[in-house]
Amino acid sequence: MVNLTADWCVSCRVFEPKLSRALESVTGEDVELVTIDLTHLRSGSESRQATIDASKALLSFHKAEYIWDWYGGYTGMAILIAADTGEPISCVDKRHSIEMIENRLALADVLARRAAPGRRRPDGADCPAPLR
Repeated sequence: MVNLTADWCVSCRVFEPKLSRALESVTGEDVELVTIDLTHLRSGSESRQATIDASKALLSFHKAEYIWDWYGGYTGMAILIAADTGEPISCVDKRHSIEMIENRLALADVLARRAAPGRRRPDGADCPAPLR
């Protein structure tokens, strides 16, 4: 799970407590939470570029470079990805209740373990359209 957050993000203050509660329902080995902290995107140009570079490197490590291309600079959401391929399975944000987040985590787990890569969501992930 890749969580896009920032200290200045109002939506994050609503979303992250729900996300934390939902993550309590899964075991540590089932979900790895990767936090992309975009707080310094609004700082000076050096801080901004360092944040972008660090975010891209972390996403690349998790085979999810596309997340920056799709949502770079956007905060207040988490993308559930398959660990083996980095493909998006589902997205959650402040609109989702704790129970809905738990259900999406459970579904993502089943799809990541049992469905073939590239076929984990027949109609594509239920994520917002890429912003870029």
